[in-house]
Amino acid sequence: MLSLHAQVVEKAFSKDELSDKEGVKQCYVAAVLDGHGMLGEMVAEKAGHALVEDTCARAKKNGCNLLMQPPDKLKGALASAFEQAHQASLAVYDDPPSCISYPYDSLNKARYTLYRPNGLPVYRPDASCSRVCGDRLLECGTTCTMAVVQGDRLCIANVGDSAAALVSLSDGDVEAHFITTDHNGRNKNEAERITQNHSTSARISDDRGYLSVFAGMWAGLELSVTRALGHKHLEAHGVLCEPAVRSLSLQSEDTCLIIASDGVWDVMDAREAANRVMDVISGGGTAEEAARQLVRDTVMLAECSPDGDADNTSAVVLVFE
Repeated sequence: MLSLHAQVVEKAFSKDELSDKEGVKQCYVAAVLDGHGMLGEMVAEKAGHALVEDTCARAKKNGCNLLMQPPDKLKGALASAFEQAHQASLAVYDDPPSCISYPYDSLNKARYTLYRPNGLPVYRPDASCSRVCGDRLLECGTTCTMAVVQGDRLCIANVGDSAAALVSLSDGDVEAHFITTDHNGRNKNEAERITQNHSTSARISDDRGYLSVFAGMWAGLELSVTRALGHKHLEAHGVLCEPAVRSLSLQSEDTCLIIASDGVWDVMDAREAANRVMDVISGGGTAEEAARQLVRDTVMLAECSPDGDADNTSAVVLVFE
């Protein structure tokens, strides 16, 4: 996913265009998106393109000093960029493919055709798969965590549970801590928001912290996060696209940033991920090589776990100079 969104930046703006004033630091943008639902991969791609293009356009419009704006203005700018990505996600509902194969990367793919019984958009498996695959509602969205780095300034904006960890070196020891907010039912503020504003149609499940719809047309729908891009049918039940935004000044000991989907954080904590990344970087490897190794390690650990199954796994590593 890193290569996809990096290509968007390069295609939309040259390096000089993102730093075209004397004394202005180069501005870097990176994002990880983890799609949900049958069209989640499509949503993540479209949202990622829209988000990066809009953020880079805002950087250029502000004389490449995007992170030098007052906090409220910066937060508003990034919230607007997330809104653009959200609208790009919702556009998938307007023209969904009539037929798809799902899961995308599985040897056991099933062929689905779009139907609209009683007005509900539903993907139905072909007759040969109907015994093992049921109907699937057209409901899709994506998490999104984006980092903008300029000089010693870092800004993180996110919805969902794809998290970012800041890595530093202290007296030769690797340290790491999360700098993003997970948006799910285990987050006290998010649980209270759902309970206070949407208690007539949705609740937070006690066991997994999922948002669960129990009333109305979409009763029975569940989502593991309380904020995301897309998810057209769950907006009315509390799913927001407004990101949490955090800005901070990088210190001399800060070495790199890891952004990854929950597939990584389900099998290792921030420090273990940091150690694996730093092993590659200290050995002369690039940021891309470190991210690829982290993903390979994650898949190996997940496949060796009791469940034996690896979740969708994406990672980006930004190394600070």
